[in-house]
Amino acid sequence: MRRGLWIGCCIGALVLACSDRPRRNPLDPQATDPQSESFSALTVLALDGQVELQWNFSHFFDIEGYRLYRRQFEGEWVPITPVLVPTETEYTDTEVQNGMNYEYQLSLLVAGEGERPSGRPVSATPGPEVAWVADRHTGLVWKISADARSAHFAQGRFFDLATIALNVADGSCWVSDRGFAGLYRIAGDGALAALAAAVETPGDLAIDAGARIGWLADSGRQRVFWFSLAAADALALVPVDATFVQPVALAAQAGGCWIADQAQGRVLFYQADGTRAAEIRGLAAPQALAAGAEGEVWLLGRAGHSLTRLDRTGIVLDVELPFAAAVRLAVDGTSGDCWVLGERDLAVFSEDGTLQQHWSDVPGGSALSFDAVQQRAWIATGNELLKFAPKGQTLARLDGFSSIVRIAVDSGR
Repeated sequence: MRRGLWIGCCIGALVLACSDRPRRNPLDPQATDPQSESFSALTVLALDGQVELQWNFSHFFDIEGYRLYRRQFEGEWVPITPVLVPTETEYTDTEVQNGMNYEYQLSLLVAGEGERPSGRPVSATPGPEVAWVADRHTGLVWKISADARSAHFAQGRFFDLATIALNVADGSCWVSDRGFAGLYRIAGDGALAALAAAVETPGDLAIDAGARIGWLADSGRQRVFWFSLAAADALALVPVDATFVQPVALAAQAGGCWIADQAQGRVLFYQADGTRAAEIRGLAAPQALAAGAEGEVWLLGRAGHSLTRLDRTGIVLDVELPFAAAVRLAVDGTSGDCWVLGERDLAVFSEDGTLQQHWSDVPGGSALSFDAVQQRAWIATGNELLKFAPKGQTLARLDGFSSIVRIAVDSGR
């Protein structure tokens, strides 16, 4: 099942007027005026080792066929298909390489007029990775293509999105919604399952794909639970043997989970067998966590004004931020670097807390995820989703969202 950007093919470039139907979803490709210069006759979806293209000119009776063209690096246009019959509406290009950028152009064979290009060219960069985006105001969770230029589909509408987390073992996305007593699971193909559980107000969520368990904070019951990812229709929650006042953040790590209790100013690490492996007290209002690959965890506190690195031995390293306050953080599991997003800034710290990079032109920062395999940062700013290279290049952007609260990235193979 596919929705959103990929569900509806664009209507023909030769249409003289467009419908006045309500545009409920700003990411709907049909929300673009087909008479504008920005109109494209094609919708494209960048996948792992291939690009899917779709079009729809079924309203016209004088089209005798289509031909698709492709080019790289602004080179020569090369036909990649023979003349396709008028009933054809899609094509999958498998002669592509991941990480390479391609442009596509659809050409129409019109009766009495010959061959003519339709709409502007469109770009696609195939790759194995996908991003999932939780958009709170619309209540939608989107699955975004590898190049951040389009979307596979959206699922929802969720009443009160808290967060999302990925099971990279099967490509599914888990959704915590404060309005539902349980969790939702969205399969890679978009199938939605509602899994009920004995939980009052679901909050933060963390998935440990390697251990095949998930962790869930219940702010209503002031508890933290773990559960099996193999659940089919309901979740059997196993409580952590600890009392919390305000469990606000979780970070899964190697069969266990870091838990931040904001009201008590402490962070704990628990194993799934109930063992408390670490407890660090005296922290200033912890609010967000990001786990590293070597047993460490990074912490935001004091409404984003403090950044701290902790480990299970109790070592605390306070790190000075180069801007006033941070809103999100993510850790590069390969290098141990910590990426920190502010409302207008983005900074990168080494594992020892040294500032490595700082950009001060990222207005409206609201969500952040780092892909350690592909070495890409995914950033939400206002109503946009950006794909960002470590050296500072913006590789792609997708706008039309309302309020992105969380990004989760599956690196692929």
